[in-house]
Amino acid sequence: MTNENAQDAAAKRLLEALSDISRLLRDHAVELRRSSIATDAEAYLEAVAYRNGPAIEGYVDAKLVNGDTVCWCLDVHWNQDSWTIEATLDKKSGDRQETVAELPSATVTSLDDFLSTLRRVAGELLALRIPENAVGR
Repeated sequence: MTNENAQDAAAKRLLEALSDISRLLRDHAVELRRSSIATDAEAYLEAVAYRNGPAIEGYVDAKLVNGDTVCWCLDVHWNQDSWTIEATLDKKSGDRQETVAELPSATVTSLDDFLSTLRRVAGELLALRIPENAVGR
């Protein structure tokens, strides 16, 4: 495999992984909209550029029936040596925000590890459920 073909294959695998994550986020938002606990839910996956480097931000925001908002947040940051993947379940009530659950931060250095870890962390994040006492009616 030539270097150009290896780069093409890596780019394709990255885009496939991002597509998978986007679908997972959208499916989660649809599931929430169909549930009795949320009045609305939206999913986003964005690539952003910050001064300290590029990042990927994915999240599902759900407005609960009690007016609170819950967010499943997936953050990926790159530096010249590694990717760092962070995931939290946050709840906002009025002007107060709290982290309800946080997955351990994952730092990986190879593309293969990054792609598999990203998929794993996204799945674990979306498996987190809103505590029943947070839903309140």
